[in-house]
Amino acid sequence: MKELIMVLSQTDKAALGSVRCLPGLQAAEREGFIWVRGIAVNKEIDLRIRQLPSLHTYTLDADDYLFPPHGLTPVGKLQPMTWAPLSTYITVTLPVSALPGKISQQAPVRLVPSQQSQQGNSLLTDLHTWKAYGETAPLVRLQQTRFAVSEENKVLIIGEPLPALPGREYILLDTLLIPCGFEFDPAVISNLISSQFNPDNDSFLLFDTDGTWQEIPKDAFVQTTRSAIRLTKGGNDG
Repeated sequence: MKELIMVLSQTDKAALGSVRCLPGLQAAEREGFIWVRGIAVNKEIDLRIRQLPSLHTYTLDADDYLFPPHGLTPVGKLQPMTWAPLSTYITVTLPVSALPGKISQQAPVRLVPSQQSQQGNSLLTDLHTWKAYGETAPLVRLQQTRFAVSEENKVLIIGEPLPALPGREYILLDTLLIPCGFEFDPAVISNLISSQFNPDNDSFLLFDTDGTWQEIPKDAFVQTTRSAIRLTKGGNDG
């Protein structure tokens, strides 16, 4: 049976988090690239797979020859590599830096109560509550969010609609997470904060009402699925 092979840059490894729970997928690294296999060509390919930032796509035959899409002439042969299930290659347990336990940054800004009604699109809650919710929540609701977990068992959920869980709601403005009911003083300073503290645009900045903030790498987040929640381990797990 033929299968599809996708080749990604190693810099796009985090993108595989959206498909890590799909059955049968395997990954291997070779010369700065990530090879992904296990995609059957005789089935409808999952949209999440089709959205991966692949550099090359090949069809693999039974003799391990690589063909361009719809091509009849092979362009090479799949080299021996050490393959691992994608669920193992992309782990769910996240580094401490994802949501650090200590807030160590002090931004030269003020947050003041907002005069406007605000609805949050991010939620900070705890892992126990998140796991309990994940067991019964409709899949369509889970698929609208992504999450990151700290060693202190804090969970930051981003998406809409947010689950109705206890915790603190935030508003995500570009890459800045501000507690609901608050705004910067002055409001126009938000662009300056982003350029000064997140110049590479590769993190979220989570603010508290006293002006302290945490930097959370964007690649610390995974797409929410029931299995992703179940497999997540907190700092107190073995």
